[in-house]
Amino acid sequence: MMSFFEKNLAMLRQASEVLADKLQAHHDEHGDLTQVGSVFVEPSRSGPPTLRYSDGERDFFLHSPYDPLREAQQWAESAIEKSADGNFTVIFGLGLGYGALEILRRIPADERVLIYEPNWELFYLAMCHTDLTEIMTRSKTTVSCDHNIQNAMFTYMNLFELAAFRGVRMISNPAFDKLPESQLFDRLADKIRYEMTAVGGNVQTLMVMGEMQQMNIMLNFPQVLDNPPFRHLIERFRGRPVVIVSAGPSLEKNMHLLNEMKNRAVIIAVDTAVKILMAKGITPHIVVTGDPQEANARHLRNVDLPEAYLIAEPQSPISSVRDWTGPRFMCSFHDNIMRWVDRVVGDRGRVLVWGSVAVMAYDIAVKLGGDPIVFIGQDLSFPGGRTYASGTYFETEQKQEMTVAKLQREGTLLIEMTDIYGQPVQTNRQMYSYYNFLLNRFKSSEVHGRTLINATEGGILQSDEIRPMPLAEVMEKYMQEEFDPLAMLAEAHALGNDIEYPNLLNELDALIAQFRLAVENCRKGITAVERTLKALENEDGSIAAKREIVEQYNRLVALRKEIFLHQEMSKMVEMSNQAGIYAFAQGVRNTPLPETGVDNDYIRSACYHYHTLYQTTRQAAGNLLPLFEAARSAARERMLAGSGRELELVAN
Repeated sequence: MMSFFEKNLAMLRQASEVLADKLQAHHDEHGDLTQVGSVFVEPSRSGPPTLRYSDGERDFFLHSPYDPLREAQQWAESAIEKSADGNFTVIFGLGLGYGALEILRRIPADERVLIYEPNWELFYLAMCHTDLTEIMTRSKTTVSCDHNIQNAMFTYMNLFELAAFRGVRMISNPAFDKLPESQLFDRLADKIRYEMTAVGGNVQTLMVMGEMQQMNIMLNFPQVLDNPPFRHLIERFRGRPVVIVSAGPSLEKNMHLLNEMKNRAVIIAVDTAVKILMAKGITPHIVVTGDPQEANARHLRNVDLPEAYLIAEPQSPISSVRDWTGPRFMCSFHDNIMRWVDRVVGDRGRVLVWGSVAVMAYDIAVKLGGDPIVFIGQDLSFPGGRTYASGTYFETEQKQEMTVAKLQREGTLLIEMTDIYGQPVQTNRQMYSYYNFLLNRFKSSEVHGRTLINATEGGILQSDEIRPMPLAEVMEKYMQEEFDPLAMLAEAHALGNDIEYPNLLNELDALIAQFRLAVENCRKGITAVERTLKALENEDGSIAAKREIVEQYNRLVALRKEIFLHQEMSKMVEMSNQAGIYAFAQGVRNTPLPETGVDNDYIRSACYHYHTLYQTTRQAAGNLLPLFEAARSAARERMLAGSGRELELVAN
């Protein structure tokens, strides 16, 4: 007979081989423990084990010493009744899992759930003494045992889905709130509330963004075919200094030194900083861009840097990539359509981004093999009451006031921080998020042993992993050896693009056929809605009339599955149609099923929701279809041109 641990591990392994291996190794060494730290497993009077915390000063039970199962049932009923409405549940603390299991049994099966148990060893006890397979096998449910709040927040956001979101309920057990780790519960709860407030205020922006990203990627598809992938640059500058130039106010302090290091370091500029550098006669080796918004293209408009290399993600505005006067590399954030591109065109070289092009630049520096990696202009705050260094297009072309005073007048929430000199400075929510993200990235094993330096000479970027140092001192200590960054970039660029065009054309043909089928099925869906409503109008109480309503409604519902049957195509359509899917999901959830089952009023209401889904999905698929047809034409042209060149070489 399998033990609790063996059953739980078998289920866990299906979700995470890495975590399962870690637990197996721990079990091989320690077996089924009955104590970790100050937490002890003890039998309850009713039989099932309970947990007792005792550290010499405090002594209390985490579950009832009499009947922990009955207690869990009563607690779950009360907790759900008292919690806010929502369809995303966060449970703080696992213990032996009794309460979490009872919560899961009382909420809808499709509800997303995060169980946050920061004490990894406590989770191990639960694995040994409770059947957790109901948790392990429940879809859209994840357990996080990470002490790092930012990592726990990433887990939460990975579960988060805008289209289905109706609010978050956060549930905690008073007994678990007594544990030493309970402060982490509060910190994660605060982060979730903060992020959900931001999401609530930006729903429309987020919905528009998905369509914009995908449209840009497909309009930039010829650039993907014509320019080498970023992966040619990976590890090419191993052990060479790399300087990341951002556009924070402190950039004005030391950017004049950049020209002195052009043959001693790789200089990477974020797109926001390019015009600032150009005004001072400074040309970076690399410029990075990846923001899909058209306003972002203005940072690179009329920029003429024929020697500088652009590293662009295809979701960038078309003009940013098309009008670049120098050579280009194309990279991938490996999300939405780019997952498909990386599969059918070939790996572009994945780059991590998280809200900021500076994060993108840092990941590029890491993947280049940079050591040391040096930041300048990376204030992540507003020293001197300014939001950017002088010379961005915001200021020079748009004539905007780039000050904290303006942010305050507009009602922006500001956060008080301490800068690297111990002085107070203000930042905002976005900058604070990037700050936390970077601090977490600095702990990653991929930069273990490398030197990270903040040479911004201002701002808030500081931690045990990154040392502050004036840029002049960095140059003297780390940039004594000369090399030719442009020659090394040119060598990588000359490797070109290796694309299997016949395979690409087959993939495009298949996907185009799926888009066309989706458009046709949406048309059928709209017709089915109309026929169902007509059948409802003609309903006379007869069996034949009722049968007609049921048949038409079943067809109407079944078409939804047919439309979204092709996984890659449906993900692309969903990304472009988040507003329509959100409206459909909200409508369905706000139309409760009558206690007596499906009736005519319910069917009539559902028809309107399905009409919204089919109409908006048809529009989204219809908008994507010509973009993929154009991509096929571009691929075919290049295949034929390549064949012509090959024949010419053979003839010669």
